[in-house]
Amino acid sequence: MLHYGKITCFLLISACFCPSPGYLQEAVHAEHRKPFFERLRRLEEQFRRFQQMTLTRLQGIADNYNVSYNIDAHFQLLTEQYQNISDSINGFKATAENDLSSLKFWTRKLQKKSKKLDLKVNALEKAVNDINRQQTKDKKEQVLLLTNLTEEVQSQKNQITSLFANKDKIEANVQILQETVNGQRVKVDKFEEQVRTALQNDVVSFRTFSQQKSNETPKDKSSESPETPTKQVKKTMASNQKLHVKHLRSKQLQQKQQPPQPTRVDPTQETEIQPTTESLIKSNQLKPQNPTLIPQMQKISKNQEMPIKDGTICNVKSMLYFPNSSTDDYVTFKKGFSTGIHELSICTWLQVGSGYLGTMLSYATEENDNKLVLHGRNSTTQTSIHFVIGDPAYRELPVDSLLDGKWHHICLIWSSIEGKYWYYIDRRLVSTGSKFQKGYEITPGGSLVIGQEQDSMGGGFDITESFVGSLAGFAVWNQALTPGEVSGIVMGKGLPRGTIITLDDIAEVKGNVQHIACGCLEYCF
Repeated sequence: MLHYGKITCFLLISACFCPSPGYLQEAVHAEHRKPFFERLRRLEEQFRRFQQMTLTRLQGIADNYNVSYNIDAHFQLLTEQYQNISDSINGFKATAENDLSSLKFWTRKLQKKSKKLDLKVNALEKAVNDINRQQTKDKKEQVLLLTNLTEEVQSQKNQITSLFANKDKIEANVQILQETVNGQRVKVDKFEEQVRTALQNDVVSFRTFSQQKSNETPKDKSSESPETPTKQVKKTMASNQKLHVKHLRSKQLQQKQQPPQPTRVDPTQETEIQPTTESLIKSNQLKPQNPTLIPQMQKISKNQEMPIKDGTICNVKSMLYFPNSSTDDYVTFKKGFSTGIHELSICTWLQVGSGYLGTMLSYATEENDNKLVLHGRNSTTQTSIHFVIGDPAYRELPVDSLLDGKWHHICLIWSSIEGKYWYYIDRRLVSTGSKFQKGYEITPGGSLVIGQEQDSMGGGFDITESFVGSLAGFAVWNQALTPGEVSGIVMGKGLPRGTIITLDDIAEVKGNVQHIACGCLEYCF
C-alpha cells in the first residue's frame, strides 16, 4: 500500500511539471534550441530535488505511521514491566520491613545484654578496686606488723641479755624459793597430821560419849533431846573443816603477798601442787555448805537452746500455703517500695516439704528484673539459694537445714551503708559477708511477687523456680534488725517497729495458693 502511494504522487507531480507537445513546438519556433535545453536541465534538477524532498517527507510520514501503529503494544509492554517492577518493590519493601523489625528486636536485646555486661564490668572493676585497696591496706598492716615484730624481737633479745646478765641472781632466788617451798611443804604435812589426829580424837570421843549414853536410864534419855550427839559431832566436823579452809586461805594469802620472783622452770624437776579448796571438794575431803559458792563445777553449754512451748509464737497473724509447683501460683502486693531502700530486713517462718526451696521473693523494675530476689529452683542437689541485689551481684545462702519439712525461721538482713549482709536460721547467725553492694539503692516503683521469679515485671515465670511450701509471719523492714530483735521474733514477741510490707498488704492471691488466718504458729497447718 505504501508503494502504490509513492507511484501516485510521482505521476501527479510529473503531470504538473511536464509541458504539452503543442506548447513545445511553439517554443521551438519562438526561441532558440540551446536555451531550451538549459531550462529543461534546470527543471530536471529542480524536479530531482523536489522528488528527493518528497521522498524524505514520505519516509518521515511512514516512520510516524509505524510508530503510532506499534505504540499500543509498547504501552502494554511498559505497563506489564511497571507492574512487575511494582511487585518487586513491594516484595523488597516487605522483606526490608521484616529485616528492620528483626534488627530492632535484636538491637533491644543487645542493649539489654550490653547493660548487663556494663553492670558486670562495673561490678568487676569495683571488686578489683576493692581488692587493690584491701591489698594495699594489708601490705601496710603487714609492714606495721613486721615493724612491731622486729621491735618485739629486739625487746626480747634485750630481755634475754638482761636475764643472762642476772643469771646468778635468778639461780640464787630460785634456790631460796625452793627452800621456802620445802619448808611450807613440811608445815603442811605437820598440819595435815594434826588434823588427822584431831579427827581421830573426835571419833574416839564420840564413841565414848555414845557408850555413856547407852548406859543411861530411859528416863535420862527421854529428858534429853536425841539430836544432841549428832549436832555435837556435826559442829565438831564443821569447826575442823573451817579451820582447814581458814589455814589454806591464809596460806594462799601469804603467797599472794610475797613479791614475785623471776623463775626459770626446769622440765626435769617435778613440782608438787598444793591442794586447794576445789581439789579438796572433788576428792571428798571437804564438803561445801553452799554448793552455789563454786560455780566453776557447773558447766553450762553455750549452744543449749530453750525449748519453744506450744502456743507461744503468736506474732504470725496469717500463713500462705503453696500446694504444688505451678506458674499460676503466686501472690502480689498492693504496694511495693515507695522510696529507695538502703537497708533491708526480710523475716518469715518457713516450712518446705518438697525437698527443694524455690523462689520465695522477687522484686523487678523496668531497668532490672532481678532487683531483689531470693532465688531457688528445683534441683536434686540443691544446697543453697541465691540472694540477689541488683543482678548480677548475688551471694549464696545455705538451705540444707530448711528442707526437713519442719517450721524454721529465717531472717535476711542487708545494709548498703556497710556493704554487709547477715543470714539467720532459727535465731542463729549461719552466714555473713561484706563488700556486697555497698552504696547501692533498691529503687522504688517495681513489682513485688512471692512464689515466682520474674523475668519481666509481673511475668516471665518458670515452673522450675516456683515455691512449694508454707510461709507464715512474712514481714519486710527498711532497716537492719539487731540480733536481739531477730531473737525476739523467734521467741514470739511483738514484731519490731518499721515494717513496710506484711501479709496484710496482699493484693491478689493467684492460682491454688491459700491465705490462711492463724494467730499462732502452732495453729498454722
